[in-house]
Amino acid sequence: MLLVLFGITFQLKDWKAYFSLLLAVVIGSIAGLLLCNFTIINFSTPTVKLILAFSILIVGLQNLLISQSSASTIRYNFFALIGIILGIAINFHYRKHYGSGFSFYPFTGYSLGASVSYFLISFISLLVSSVLMLVFKSDRRSFNLVITGIGIGIALVLIYLRY
Repeated sequence: MLLVLFGITFQLKDWKAYFSLLLAVVIGSIAGLLLCNFTIINFSTPTVKLILAFSILIVGLQNLLISQSSASTIRYNFFALIGIILGIAINFHYRKHYGSGFSFYPFTGYSLGASVSYFLISFISLLVSSVLMLVFKSDRRSFNLVITGIGIGIALVLIYLRY
């Protein structure tokens, strides 16, 4: 849901700014994966799930408050931080499949697969939102508000379930 909320605010003509912010998420994710894999940072699974729910909520609120899609330094740092959180969450899945030991080839494949999935999910949400705007000829702001409201609702339910 986080990547969908991230993708709907951009248009196809803004692909360079979109790609650069998505690259910040991917780099942050790989950094978070490495930090957790080498036990530099360590969080419990419920804590990371709660942080992920709050990050979905924050991205949704950002979509509500910021009407234009831009790639500023603040957004780069914010999405790199979200990428680190995603990397920590992916590390839990990596450890479940490969154990706590580090092996270069499975780690590289796993992180590459996660990065490719980020790009696929984000670009598909960007394309679907653009096609829906063309087909239904609706206002982009209204569409963003509906999808953002759904994302915020999901985030609030996730936060409620964690407490």
